[in-house]
Amino acid sequence: MSLRSNLVYTALFAASAVAAPAAWAQVQEPAPPAQEYPSPAAEAQTPPMNEAPESNTAASAQISDQKIEQFADAYVAVQTIQEKAASDLQTAKEPAQADQVKQKAESDMIAAVEKSGLKVDEFNQIVETMTANADVRERVAAKLQERQGGG
Repeated sequence: MSLRSNLVYTALFAASAVAAPAAWAQVQEPAPPAQEYPSPAAEAQTPPMNEAPESNTAASAQISDQKIEQFADAYVAVQTIQEKAASDLQTAKEPAQADQVKQKAESDMIAAVEKSGLKVDEFNQIVETMTANADVRERVAAKLQERQGGG
């Protein structure tokens, strides 16, 4: 997958990931069904009670507040570009015209990410981290809320 199409995919995913930050922040894995008599294989995989579960704070701490700020700036710009492109695609009458809209949107999104001070791969990495890390999702959502609230 090319870097350009990866950005488009990532940006689309980011839009859905950040669109409902409160819901994402509260998403939890469902508990496995209770077993009255667990199998020996299941017992062998169960960690001892004195071991702490892995923490998401290490990955979150690796993303600086500055990077979160830059990501929020890029995200807002990318979302605006996507909305315009979606509108333009609805009015495109020919496949060639639609392709041109898509290419321009991709170029504009890359430029917007780079203008924010991030590299495209940094933007994509933050999106990936958001999917696995509630703290990062909450930090990004807070920055986006600041921007929507006049920040």
